[in-house]
Amino acid sequence: MQGYKTLLSYKLATVAFDLTWELAPLIYPAYEDSRQRSQLKQAARSLKQNNVEGSEERSLSSKLKLWDVARTSGGELIEDCEDFLRQNNLPRWHKDDPRLARLRASLEGYRPSVSSVTPGSSGTPPSRVTVADVLQVVRGTRDTRSTRLTKEELEVVLNYLLDVLIRCGYLLDKQINAIEKKHQTEGGYTEKLYRKRKQYRGY
Repeated sequence: MQGYKTLLSYKLATVAFDLTWELAPLIYPAYEDSRQRSQLKQAARSLKQNNVEGSEERSLSSKLKLWDVARTSGGELIEDCEDFLRQNNLPRWHKDDPRLARLRASLEGYRPSVSSVTPGSSGTPPSRVTVADVLQVVRGTRDTRSTRLTKEELEVVLNYLLDVLIRCGYLLDKQINAIEKKHQTEGGYTEKLYRKRKQYRGY
């Protein structure tokens, strides 16, 4: 049980979850933005929790469904982050931006020898990454007591969050593809039980 905790997709989803829950009220502070805050947080939770549930499922078809929901939730969160950058005239960083490479190395132990074009390549993210952690890597220390972020700080955190989400989605795609192949060659959980029952009965 809890073998999912060794999955890099789970570790990245946890980073995305923590950052999103901290970031949501900072980028949408107004009372009337409560629905948007809730949607961001629920998408991040769905990404992480459905990855967990899928990993714990014995049924291959159930794994596929849950991991697909996780993948979709991550895609929704990516779109929300990109919308915020676009609406606030903030740049979207290229995947090979040196600032992203520095963040991966400092926060995740990302191996510099591995090309950044491989989205799944990474070290081991810590148990928690905060907004202050991200900003400290790129801009040095900052006053963590502040409840407001500058546009430049939002640019940094959102671009790192997008990078984490994209790599997490890439890994979920690999998990889904592996299970689809296994399902095709070995059959699903129900089929396996049926074969075992036939073997037990001897026909």
